[in-house]
Amino acid sequence: MNVPWITDQQVQERISMQQAIEALSRTLAREAEGRACDIPKTMTTWGAASSAHALGAYDANAGLVAFKTWVNTPAGASALMTLFDADAGQATAVLEAAALGTLRTAAVSGLATDLMSAADASQMALIGSGRQALRQVEAVCAVRPIRRVRIWSRSEQGRSRLAAQVQERLGIEAKATATLAEAVAAAPIVTLITRASEPFLFRGMLAAGTHLNAVGAILPANAEFDPALLGDSDLTVVDSLANARRSSRELTEYYDQDWSAVRTLGDLLTATAKRPEHPRLTVFKGLGMGLADLAVASAVLDAGTRQGASA
Repeated sequence: MNVPWITDQQVQERISMQQAIEALSRTLAREAEGRACDIPKTMTTWGAASSAHALGAYDANAGLVAFKTWVNTPAGASALMTLFDADAGQATAVLEAAALGTLRTAAVSGLATDLMSAADASQMALIGSGRQALRQVEAVCAVRPIRRVRIWSRSEQGRSRLAAQVQERLGIEAKATATLAEAVAAAPIVTLITRASEPFLFRGMLAAGTHLNAVGAILPANAEFDPALLGDSDLTVVDSLANARRSSRELTEYYDQDWSAVRTLGDLLTATAKRPEHPRLTVFKGLGMGLADLAVASAVLDAGTRQGASA
């Protein structure tokens, strides 16, 4: 079987952040309409910070089934995605999924920000300075007229380095702040992308009207914000309800058995739910879902086909 292998570099070359967000929007709307479905994540953990994950999805319009697997340890991480023809049952491509995963995670934050934040928001706070942080800023900038970014992480060197990267690569004013409180003060958009095991963002720290993207804590034992903060949220949204109920410590501790107030991105895309006109707070909790990976991978595959046809 001769199956094409798509590298991380090819993923980055073939699709832009804006294209990834648009692909996600189309695919998640199809899920809400029953034309695509997610295969819930399964995972295991060992040691202090090691985990293995698997998830998947089916999209009738794309005619694809996808499975993504990855392992993350303190010594390193790697991820692969396999795409199958949904009709023929044959593998159509294998993608190195590190760049894909970073792009997908950021694009989901971008989509949530587009649907849930104030349209004129021109500043954001980014909390965390790891390998996914820069693309998170890029995603928000793709949907909002961001002019200034404040950055905080526990690593002084990391936050300073990221601020320099934001200014150099995105051409946006960026400041590394000395404290978390300084970073989030009056910020209309706040993104958390950390590996925190205990909450560090508490109720009362965010300004009225803030939109919060919390996309870093994806293990059931971990949390970035205090669940009590959800008491201020007028709209709480997840990418996958099943994954959130399984893996979000913040949401499971707050909502317990009654999740009726929690909506999905698909609900917003199909107008089943909408952003309040003047919310106190909106919260997006992203755990990762196979359908988001499939949406971006399908767009990468289509771009490669177009490029091949025009060569």
